[in-house]
Amino acid sequence: MTAPLGGHERAYRGLLRVYPREYRAHNSDQMVQLFGDQLRYDGSGRTWLRATRDLATSAVSEHMRRNRIVAQSLSMAPTPVGRALGVLGVIGGAFLLVTFLGVSINPDLFNLRLVLFNIGAVAVVLAVHLRQRTVAPRLSLVGAIPAVLANAAYLILITRLVAQPGDLGPGDYGPFIPYVAGAMWLSDLWFGVVTFRLGVLSRMSSAALVIGSTAAFAGMGVFGLQSPGSLAETVILAGIGVHGLAWILLGLEVAFRRRAVVVEER
Repeated sequence: MTAPLGGHERAYRGLLRVYPREYRAHNSDQMVQLFGDQLRYDGSGRTWLRATRDLATSAVSEHMRRNRIVAQSLSMAPTPVGRALGVLGVIGGAFLLVTFLGVSINPDLFNLRLVLFNIGAVAVVLAVHLRQRTVAPRLSLVGAIPAVLANAAYLILITRLVAQPGDLGPGDYGPFIPYVAGAMWLSDLWFGVVTFRLGVLSRMSSAALVIGSTAAFAGMGVFGLQSPGSLAETVILAGIGVHGLAWILLGLEVAFRRRAVVVEER
C-alpha cells in the first residue's frame, strides 16, 4: 500500500531531527516543501532513495560544522580589565627582579616588594584565565584557582609582616610561612603547566614560570645553609629571577598583545 502524500511528508519531517536544531529551525520547512515537490514529479521510490542518501551525508556534515571551533584572523585589543591586571603583574614581577639588580632600596620599600609581587601574581593569573577560558574553561579554572588562593594566602600573611619597620629576619616570618610559600610555588608551577598546555599565550612565558617555580620550591630551606656565592645558591636565585621575569612576560602579553577572536561556525 502506498501512503498518502501527507504521510510521506510527515515521515520525512520526522527524519529531519537528525540535523542540528539550529539547522532545522532555518531549513526544515523549505526541505519538506522540496521533498513534496519531488514526490509529485519523481515518485516516492526515487525521492526516498535520494532523501535517505542526502540525510546520511549532509546531516553528519552539519553536525561537524556546528561543533568545529575556529580562530578567525580577526583580532581584538585587550579589554581594559585585562590591561589593568596585566600591568599589575608587570609591576609585581619588576619589584621582585629589583632584588637581583643590586639597587640600594630603603628596607621598608624593599619589604613592600613582596606585597606588590603577590598582588601582581594574582592579577596575572586572573587575566590569563580570562584569555584561556574561551578555549578550555574547566582546565583553565583548575589551573587558576590554586594559584589565586595560594598567592592570596601568602599575601595576607606577608602584609602583616611588612608593616614592621626595618629588615625582615628569618624569625620574623612565623611558622606558617614555609607551608604557604611551598603551596604558592607549587600552585604557580601547576598554573604554568596548564598555561603551557593550552598554548593560548606564549609558551616561552609559561615555561619560564614552570622553571622559576621549580627552582624556588627546590630552594626552600636552603638559604642560610649554602655558602654565599655557591653554585646551589646561584641556581636557586636565578630560578627565582626567572619566576619574576615570567610574570612580567605574561603581564605584558595579556596587557598589550591583541587577542584572537574565537567563534563557532554555524
